[in-house]
Amino acid sequence: MKTKNEIILSSDERETRVALLEEDRLVEFHIEQAEKKSLVGRIYKGKVQNVVNGLRGAFVNLGLKKNGFLPLVEIPEYEIFEPELEIEPISKRRGKKIAITEGQEILCQIVKEPFNEKGARLTSFVSLPGRYLVYFPNADRIGISRRIREGRHRHRLREIARKIRKPNVGLIIRTAAETAQEEDLRNEYNNLEKKWLQIKQKSEEVTAPALLYDEPSIAVKLVRDLVTPDTKNLYVDNPQVYKEIISYLETTAPNLCQKVHLYQGSVPIMEHFKIEAQLQQALERKVWLKSGGFITIDQTEALVAIDVNTGRSAKEEDPERLILSTNLEAASEIARQIRLRDLSGLIIIDFIDMQDPKNTERVITELKLCLENDRAKADFSRMSRFGLLEMTRERIRPGLIYTLCETCPTCGGLGRIYARAEIAKKIERAILTKLDVLKGKKVRLLVSPHLHNFLTQQWLEKLGEFVKKNALSLEIKSDSSLNSTDFKILTDYKA
Repeated sequence: MKTKNEIILSSDERETRVALLEEDRLVEFHIEQAEKKSLVGRIYKGKVQNVVNGLRGAFVNLGLKKNGFLPLVEIPEYEIFEPELEIEPISKRRGKKIAITEGQEILCQIVKEPFNEKGARLTSFVSLPGRYLVYFPNADRIGISRRIREGRHRHRLREIARKIRKPNVGLIIRTAAETAQEEDLRNEYNNLEKKWLQIKQKSEEVTAPALLYDEPSIAVKLVRDLVTPDTKNLYVDNPQVYKEIISYLETTAPNLCQKVHLYQGSVPIMEHFKIEAQLQQALERKVWLKSGGFITIDQTEALVAIDVNTGRSAKEEDPERLILSTNLEAASEIARQIRLRDLSGLIIIDFIDMQDPKNTERVITELKLCLENDRAKADFSRMSRFGLLEMTRERIRPGLIYTLCETCPTCGGLGRIYARAEIAKKIERAILTKLDVLKGKKVRLLVSPHLHNFLTQQWLEKLGEFVKKNALSLEIKSDSSLNSTDFKILTDYKA
């Protein structure tokens, strides 16, 4: 399902932000900070640190803080950049498995960012992406994106790929190449081949660990990957980045230069296009639907749980029709949220139960249809007997919540904190533990403003009884430097 889109790019010396809009709705958001440049796509000459047979892989020293992980089995690299491909094998792939030993130097490429305690995920089959092609120097295959649906375009591009590629070189024809001419593809192939020869030569001159190739700036990279004939406009607020993008497009797709515009408005570009408001909603747990229903999204490191509810929705008198309508609307919004939040790993969706199996299939079809423009690979199971839909989506980088948010210092990531009544009881137990020392002294209790209001209002009567029973002199003070659940018991002087 092709959809016209617009791209909004904001850049300064600290970070670059890119928003992808479809029908004025935010569906993708990318951010790259100057001090946290993306590692995906980098090619290294690494040194094998240790081989772990139990994990069927090896840890490779790249010169980064954490060693990268390299699986020992062959990896279908074509899935990394274009997940929806029709692969045409040219010949059997050379070699059976990657045989490596500790201390060995090896060429490898990062395909997934480090995440939490995990290092980067690596592949030993490197690839160089261009606007129209992905070049594999050691994978003897031709792939064509399934998003190119017209048979005449597919046949034409396959014939061009056969003509321009050299033996034992793999190629992927990307979606942007659908209407490209043979000369465009040949020129890009030659440029990618030249780039690979430079990388290969550099690898022979350096000692591991060493960086051999880095991806271009996020602005150029996303223009390369996102701008297609379906793109209506690309707005950029930085004159230097604007020139950089125009320079890139003049050599790769001159016809698209007219779609690039330099934004010079007085209102910040993200505010002008109402990106900030939509971004804020993408960080909330509950997402409301227009019908009055809502979905909740709970994200953990291992999986994502999404629940659908009818909420205030009551347009239909027939319950089955109401549920179907809500589920279809939710499927569309879930697809958007998956892309926007960059949810990945195992995703479990609890749609509202329906009686008719045909309605269930219709909802699943709607979800898949709405995810057709997603560039990450996804796989779906059938609806389980418990009414749950399981799907997986490839993780290339941390999700939006990990990029824009940090762990709450109070709850430590639980999303919940102790009830104030429980903290009040905890304070009483702490005082009782030190009762022998505290008797006869003036006790000062320092608490957060959040807790102070509770203790001096809702808990005041109980606290008074506690103080009287234990013959204490207690003074409660508010301290804004304390977290919501923290407190301090001080003894200043004798009463």
